[in-house]
Amino acid sequence: MENRAFFNRLVQQDMNELCHYYREEAGETLADRFFDVALLVIEKATANPRHFHPLENQPLLRRAPVEGFPYHFLYREIPEGIRVLVLRHDRRHWDYGIRRR
Repeated sequence: MENRAFFNRLVQQDMNELCHYYREEAGETLADRFFDVALLVIEKATANPRHFHPLENQPLLRRAPVEGFPYHFLYREIPEGIRVLVLRHDRRHWDYGIRRR
């Protein structure tokens, strides 16, 4: 059985807000690139959930950076694949989004 990605309902909101921001500030091309790179990161994490490093203070959570952008996903491994909890800016407080299920 192939691994799957499951998302907290607020991750879609996080993605929509960021894509809208990039579209308004830098144009459609950058917004599309952000979206494509974010999807590649999720695919990589889904294919190999242990590819990305665990958080130091939350070892069950892993941090997957969105290459070329100051954002990352937090996710945890589950039997079916991964559960993506949040997409957040690299400078957000360390505990932002970790309580999401």
